[in-house]
Amino acid sequence: MNEHSKLREYLKQAVGGESISIYQGIVKSVTGQLCDVEIGNIVIPDVRLKASELDDDGLMLVTPKVGSAVTVGSLSGDLSHLVVLQVDHIDTIVINGGKLGGLINIGQLTDKINGLVDTFNKHTHNVTVSHPGGTFATVKPGTAASTFNKSDYEDETIKH
Repeated sequence: MNEHSKLREYLKQAVGGESISIYQGIVKSVTGQLCDVEIGNIVIPDVRLKASELDDDGLMLVTPKVGSAVTVGSLSGDLSHLVVLQVDHIDTIVINGGKLGGLINIGQLTDKINGLVDTFNKHTHNVTVSHPGGTFATVKPGTAASTFNKSDYEDETIKH
């Protein structure tokens, strides 16, 4: 028995002898954690967008755009109990329940921070100090601030 046949047999055993079915369809609508998918000429309602039906703080939810292609798998071997496995186009992604807010646009953030650094470094105070040798007109910061590089704080494991 070759490796593919062994894998097929192991998977059959894992799902209780049921066959594993994978379909391609088009997303017709999305409501919460479910979507309607058209497969052939049939619209299948309530296709799950996540692996389980648990509602917890660790939620990861990839919501496909309406009209985009998706690959769905059947947990029962037929067109009931379908779950989205892959999407072509994404409307939203929620990671860890979305508690930390949205991702940043790293280039724009770096430009804004470096604008602030530049303003700080050019900033002077008009201070008049009199002493026997004369008068000082301005005072600059003692040490210039360093510019930022996005690699200082960018996590490259997730991109958008």
